[in-house]
Amino acid sequence: MQFITTSLLALSFNSAAFGVASTDFKSRCEALGQGVEVPGYDGLSVGITQFLAKDSVIDQFAEGTNATCALPNPVVPVDLCRLALRAPTSNASEIHMEVWLPEQWNSRFLAVGTGGLAGCIFYQDLAYVTAYGFASVSSDSGHSGGSAGAFLNQPQVFEDFVWRSLYASTVIGKEVTKQLYGTPHKKSYYMGCSQGGRQGFKAAQSNPELFDGIVAGAPGLRLPGLFEHMTRWLLDIGTDTNNTTVSLTKWSAVQNETLRQCDPLDGATDGIVEDTRRCNPDLSKLECGKEGAPKVCLTPKDLSLITQFFTPWSVNSTLIYPGMAHNGDELVHATTLSSADPLTFALEWHRFVTRKDPTWTLAQWTPADALFAVQQNWFNFNTYEGDLSAFRDRGAKIIHYHGQNDQLLDSTVSDGYYEHVAHTMHASPTDLDAFYRYFRISGLQHCQGGPGASSIGQSGAPPPAGAAPEDNVLLKIVEWVEEGKAPETVRGAKFVDGDAAKGVEYKRRHCRYPLRNVYEGSGDGKDEEGWRCVE
Repeated sequence: MQFITTSLLALSFNSAAFGVASTDFKSRCEALGQGVEVPGYDGLSVGITQFLAKDSVIDQFAEGTNATCALPNPVVPVDLCRLALRAPTSNASEIHMEVWLPEQWNSRFLAVGTGGLAGCIFYQDLAYVTAYGFASVSSDSGHSGGSAGAFLNQPQVFEDFVWRSLYASTVIGKEVTKQLYGTPHKKSYYMGCSQGGRQGFKAAQSNPELFDGIVAGAPGLRLPGLFEHMTRWLLDIGTDTNNTTVSLTKWSAVQNETLRQCDPLDGATDGIVEDTRRCNPDLSKLECGKEGAPKVCLTPKDLSLITQFFTPWSVNSTLIYPGMAHNGDELVHATTLSSADPLTFALEWHRFVTRKDPTWTLAQWTPADALFAVQQNWFNFNTYEGDLSAFRDRGAKIIHYHGQNDQLLDSTVSDGYYEHVAHTMHASPTDLDAFYRYFRISGLQHCQGGPGASSIGQSGAPPPAGAAPEDNVLLKIVEWVEEGKAPETVRGAKFVDGDAAKGVEYKRRHCRYPLRNVYEGSGDGKDEEGWRCVE
């Protein structure tokens, strides 16, 4: 399939936009901002109505974007109409959002998600999807910037963050799209990773009518439990972000031993663990004083802390977090954990959401706090409902992916959620394959980057290595929804030195869960055809 020239994307360009002179499109764009009305959203106001020519650059910070939304200024990929809007969502909350409407529209609508605790419009993702002709929307999730401070004693603002901002921006974005082009969209899609992946599943669980297709990457399911896991870990290792109880040198030894034991399990010794479920290294071999222990060895305390990190954690028989997976990238785990981010997440989560006390410190934490946070589950922030039947019954589809090397939101949560859906719906993998397919991407860290074939056309990542849907999850969800061609695998690309401009080093097809990748070739694992998906 060739990019933009096949039936898949060429059913595409709507006559209301395609072939219309830019001067006419520009005038219609400017007129749109003067009369936007959306039922149910009284008080909706337009801040910017702007025709942008291809290659324009938006200076988002000059326009007032919060400095913590530290993403590069986007280059506009095509001629488009840009609207910035403010929409009240309650008497105590509002969202800011942008709708980008390309002149050559493919008759599809797409919403993009956010990340972290971010109250940020994701301009890079808007640019990415409008390049393919989608009318698109992104919102600030109901607050400005990367801090959770806006949630303090503001439940309506937190509710916007959990689900309502995506719902409202999608409803408004669809209506604005209809008003500009004079016709409604034919299909509606969603794409997001991390917090954005969680938002996608929240829509599938609670508002299944919103989207026909969802691409959800590394979803932040069980986030209350993750924040409690981070808090517990910080208390165990100390909060000095320049040093950890278990030094980075020791973590490097753990990584080397993990790769020694687990890397060959898939048939290729290439520095990539294909299936973290099968990786259970015996780290006692690193214990100081044991025969064969390396020079950099682990004390009993080191072993205890590391084992705790990778072990499911429960309080009073309630699972708080399933632990992390050994993936042969443990040093990245450790570097992330010794950065300032976990401390920020832990402090802000408790100060502004659970304890509602800006003076709260880690010293006040007890396991009862973790149990309280998980059980309260404000506005279903856990996002762990297992019944997706309403979404399925609409004929809608989900492509779910998670990096096996994710250093922040571990793939064990995605594995567990898939099994939870199967159990709740009494569904076999074959049953779920009809509408929900989950792909475990080896060598992919959190949402993007990593040592493996991690570029799959996902949001926020380098450009996909190829134009075919097999190489691009955005195109693949469209093909599945509109042509019924379900993805058997998702093909990723590894770029030379991690730089897309230097070309592709190798490609690898990633299997849908619960299948796993094994190497049956005779080379170094870089030959794509040497890999097979097996049970």
